[in-house]
Amino acid sequence: MRVTVNEVSDMLWDRVDKVCKFLLPNGKRCGNEWECGSVNGESGKSLKVNLTGKKKWCDFSSSEGGDLLDLWVSVRSIQLHDAIKEAKEFLGIKDDEQYFHKPKKKEFAKPDRKNLRKGEKHLEYLKTRGLSEQTIKDFKVVDCEVWDHNSKTAVPGMAFPFIRNDECLFIKSIGIERPNGKKVIGASKDSEPCLFGWHTFPKDIRAVVIVEGEIDCMSFYEYGIAALSVPFGGGSGNKQQWIDYEYHNMDRFDDIFICMDSDEAGQTGAQEIATRLGIERCRIVELPHKDANDCLLAGVSEDDMWTALEKARFLDPEELASASSFMEETIDSFYKQEAGLFQSPWTNLNHNFQFRDSELSLFNGVNGHGKSQVVGHLMLEAMRQGVRACAASLELKPAILLKRLVRQASCLKLPPLNEIESCFSFFDEKLWLFNLTGTAKADKILEIFSYANKRYGINFFIIDSLMKCGIGETDYDGQKEFMDKLCDFKNKHSAHVVLVTHSRKSDSEEKPTGKMDVKGTGAVTDLADNVFIIWRNKARERALDADHRGDQMTDREKAAMTEPGAILILDKQRNGEGWEGKIGLEFDHISNQYMNFGVQKYPFNYVAGACNAEYNQQFADQYSENRHI
Repeated sequence: MRVTVNEVSDMLWDRVDKVCKFLLPNGKRCGNEWECGSVNGESGKSLKVNLTGKKKWCDFSSSEGGDLLDLWVSVRSIQLHDAIKEAKEFLGIKDDEQYFHKPKKKEFAKPDRKNLRKGEKHLEYLKTRGLSEQTIKDFKVVDCEVWDHNSKTAVPGMAFPFIRNDECLFIKSIGIERPNGKKVIGASKDSEPCLFGWHTFPKDIRAVVIVEGEIDCMSFYEYGIAALSVPFGGGSGNKQQWIDYEYHNMDRFDDIFICMDSDEAGQTGAQEIATRLGIERCRIVELPHKDANDCLLAGVSEDDMWTALEKARFLDPEELASASSFMEETIDSFYKQEAGLFQSPWTNLNHNFQFRDSELSLFNGVNGHGKSQVVGHLMLEAMRQGVRACAASLELKPAILLKRLVRQASCLKLPPLNEIESCFSFFDEKLWLFNLTGTAKADKILEIFSYANKRYGINFFIIDSLMKCGIGETDYDGQKEFMDKLCDFKNKHSAHVVLVTHSRKSDSEEKPTGKMDVKGTGAVTDLADNVFIIWRNKARERALDADHRGDQMTDREKAAMTEPGAILILDKQRNGEGWEGKIGLEFDHISNQYMNFGVQKYPFNYVAGACNAEYNQQFADQYSENRHI
C-alpha cells in the first residue's frame, strides 16, 4: 500500500528528536524546541523546531517553515520527492515493490543533441502563443530541426528538454512548420519517459497540475501555477508509461489536478493516470477553454484559473454518492406517478402493482399449476408495451418454448402457418432466448444477460427455473450467492428479473401455498423484491369436468364452479405502496392465457392487437371452433 506524504510526515514527527539530530546535528535542545542558526545547520537560535504538541518549525530570519518534510527539503536542498525517499529510508519504510523480486532496471540512453540549433525561431513562435521570453528561458527551450517522415525533409522546430534533478533525461521536438497541415513531432530514442517541467517546479509544493502538452505546462507557469506535462499526450498503455518511472516521485503530492484534453484520448489518459496514481488524490479539471494555452491567449485571468482548479471534480467511485444527488428522485417518489417498466395483463393487479426496473420478482407454485405459462403470458404483455425480453427457459428447448408463446400470442391451439409467421413478426426485435437447456451455470446466465442488456438494450429477464441454474437443492450458500448476484445485476442494469421457483411438497394442492413454502434457503424470498404465488383451482376443474359429463353434482362441486379458476397472490411487495393480496384469474386451456376472472370473455390476441371489446364475430367463431381441438 502506498504511504502518503502526510503519513510520512506524521511518522517523522513521532521521531522528531532523532530527525532533528540527524538533519541539524549542530543544534541543541532548549526546553520544548530544537534550536540552530538556519537550515544550513550552524549553531544559533533563529530556526526553531517544536518538539511537543505543535507539529511545525520556523526560521524566523527567513520566514521559512512547515513540517519535517519541508525541513528535510530545505536542509538537504533537494526536491520533495527525493526528501520523501530519504525519509522513508530513515524510517525503515519499504515501498511495495521492495517486497517482490524486481527485474533489472532498464538502461536508458542519454538524449542525442545533434539536431539542436542556435537561433530564435522558437522564441518568435512561442511568443505568438502568449509565452514570455523569461518563461521560455526558464524551461530551456531551444531551436532544433525535426525530421518529417512524410515529406522526408527536416523542418525548423523547437526542442523541449525533460530535466529532473539537473539531468536531461529526454528531449521532445515539435516542428514550428506543419507540412501538409500535420504536426511534426520527434523524440529522443531509447530515453527515459518522464514528466516535463521538473526543473522549474518548486521544491516543496505538494499539489500539481498534470497537463497534456509542454506549451500548456508553460502556460500554467505564466499564471504562477506549478504544472508538469506528460510526454506523449492522451491515451492509455504506453502513452502513460512515464508512470512506471515517476511513480514514487509522485508520492510527494496530496492533490493531483489532471487537466487533459476533453477528447476521448485525453479523457482515457486522465482515467488511467488517476487510477494508477490513486483516485482519492486526483481531480479532473475543466478549464474555460480547450486547454491552458487557449485560456492564456483568450485573456482568462489568474483568478479564473485558480477557480477552475478549486472546482475540479473528484473521481468518486460510482457506488459513492451524496444524499443530495437523490433529492429529485425522493420528491418524485412522493408526488410523481410512477410509470414503472410495464404493467401486467391483469387489470385488478395493475391497480396495486406494476413491474418496475431494478427489481427481482419470484413466481412460485407447485408443479402443474402453470408457473411457466403465467410468466409466458407476462412476457407477451411486456413485449406489447415495447419492453425487450430475454428468457432463459432451462426446462424447455427453444422451439417448445416458442410453441407455447405462439399459442398464447395467437390464441389458437393449432395456428395456421401465416399466424405463426405473424407471431414471429411480433417477437422480432422484442424477444431473445438463452439457447441452453438443462443445468446451466449461474454465472454464465448472468454473463449472457449482461451482454444482452448492453448490446440490445434488454431490461426484462426471465429465468425458469432456479432448480436448473446449476445450484444444488440443499446448497443454501450457493443459492444465497446467486440471489446476491441477481440483485447486483438488476440494480446495475436497471432491469426487472423474474425467477421461477418451486414450492416444497405438501400433503395437498387444494389450497394455495405462500412465500414460506418456497423451496430452498430463506434468502431466496428475503432478497426478492416481490413474491408471486400462482395456484390453479383443481377442485373447480374437476367440477367442470363432472358437469360436462352430466354427473350428479355435490353442493361443494356446485360452489366450486362459481370460484376463480386460478388465483395469483402477491405475497411480498417491497416497494410501491406495499400492497399485498390476491386476484382471481381464469385459465384458458386453448390459448394458455390467464384471463381476468368475471371480466374478460376472450383472451387477448397479441398478433392482432385486439382487446375484448374489439373482437369481431369471425374471430369469436374461429376461437370457439378451436376450443374443441
